[in-house]
Amino acid sequence: MDPITIAVLTAATGKAVEMAGDPVRNGTRQLYALIRGRFKDDEELAKAEEAPEGPEKARALSGVIRRAAEADPEVRREAEALEALIRQAAEANQELWRELETLRAAVQAQPRASYSNNFYGSAQKVVQINNNSGSLDL
Repeated sequence: MDPITIAVLTAATGKAVEMAGDPVRNGTRQLYALIRGRFKDDEELAKAEEAPEGPEKARALSGVIRRAAEADPEVRREAEALEALIRQAAEANQELWRELETLRAAVQAQPRASYSNNFYGSAQKVVQINNNSGSLDL
């Protein structure tokens, strides 16, 4: 497989991974909206929302989600559905990267044509052609 084909496949893989993330983003928004609607006066949720982005915020939100899932069966179902989407996206991502690595290995394993010219003395005009389809005027 030539380098152009591998580049196209790499781009396609990236787009597929990006598209796999859309359901996860949408599921996250739905779960958040559900929790926000049902637990809008929750102090722990308010603190989690105000926390700066990062691991602390993730831990705080995780606690809110766990409590909400224990208190509300619908939140639990949404959280479980989101978890399933995340697992699916992760598996799809891993499968795409495995396929891409297989293609890269195949490209690297292909023999490459190599040409060399050895001149002893002077060369006036030299032409070296590998493949030609069409006319050639010299």
